[in-house]
This record gives sequence, C-alpha cells and structure tokens, in this order.
Amino acid sequence: MRLIENPCLPPVGIVSGQLAPWIVWNLWTTRNKMIFNDKVFTAEEVVTQAVVAAREWLNAQSKEEKRVTHPKPGRTTSGREVVVQTDAACNATSKSAGLGWSVKNTGRNSGFQATAELLAPPLVAEGLAMRDAVKMCKELGLRHIRYESDSSQLIKALNLKTEPPEIYGIVSDIRIECMEFENFSFVWIPRERNVAADRLAKQALSRVSSGFTTLL
Repeated sequence: MRLIENPCLPPVGIVSGQLAPWIVWNLWTTRNKMIFNDKVFTAEEVVTQAVVAAREWLNAQSKEEKRVTHPKPGRTTSGREVVVQTDAACNATSKSAGLGWSVKNTGRNSGFQATAELLAPPLVAEGLAMRDAVKMCKELGLRHIRYESDSSQLIKALNLKTEPPEIYGIVSDIRIECMEFENFSFVWIPRERNVAADRLAKQALSRVSSGFTTLL
C-alpha cells in the first residue's frame, strides 16, 4: 500500500493516478513472455510500457472526451512553431538505414543525419528517424513543434494510438519525449514536400560507417 500511495513525480505526466501498479503488472507480463515466448525486455522497456499504459488508462477515465485537432497538410504555421520533417532510406541487402530530418526555425533551415543497422521493416527506420528528431528538439529546448513525415502509417500510429507491434517501443519513446513540449503535432505530407529530409536520409545511407553528421 505504501508503494501505491507514493506520488508519481514529473516529467512522467501522471498526476492523478499511480504508476506503481502498472510497473508491477508489466513486470509480471514480461516475466511470462520471457518464460513462455523466450522474449527478453530491458528495464527501460518495462518502465516505458508501464508509463504508456498508465497514461492511456487515465485518459480513458476522463468523463469529458478530449478532442484533438490535427492540422491539415499545407496549413499556415505560427511564428513560434518549428517545422521538422523526417525520412528514412533503407538498404534491404545490408539491413542498414539512413535517417534524415530537417528543422525550419525562424527562417533558418538545418539538416541532420544518423544511421541505423540490423533493421526489420522500413517502418522501423521511419520511426527511428522521428524519434531521433524528437530527442534532438527536446535537447535544444524547443517548445512548439510540428513534425511532418510522408509515412502515413507512422503518422497514423502517433495520432490514433494504433501502432503496429514492430514500432510499439519506438512510438512509446516518442510520446514520452513529447511530454516536454508545450505544443506539438504529427502531420502527414506528400513525398514531394519531403525532399530535404529524403535527400539527407539517402546521403546518410550512402556512408553508413560515418555515424552522425550535422549539415548547416
């Protein structure tokens, strides 16, 4: 009882409920998965799943449904809003991927790159590109951000909470990182509007061994 009564401190985002029961539950379920399915999870993954489950349950208890308005592609952005576009390029043979994202902030455009290896579906690479972009925006202290991607499946997972199993952990990471932002949105854009991020991703893929690169 004393464990359950302990308050959940920020920045987890759980104010009115408890996190401890969800951690215990996820410890139990991951134990079963390890025994019966031979699947092993890290401590970070267990806590992440517990936080996501707790927040989803608390949101479902609200008597008043929260309506989230998702901006349409092409709308005018506010002066304080930073636009971040992400993309990924994959090599099925080497199972490597190049990740790229561009940041448009107060008239200045910056490009960033990263690489990943041993990937499964291309959707995983798209998710990793978005996660890296979100983490970087958090480190830079940005507060109002519009994330754009031409991956409709990724944007749907982020907005509607219907993530495919292969990117469940990645999407959970993104949601937790976004707790630091005042305003953010995830928007689908056509591929022809995502050329900068696409170019960065393809450049990163062409030199997988170079690691992280920043372009100004």
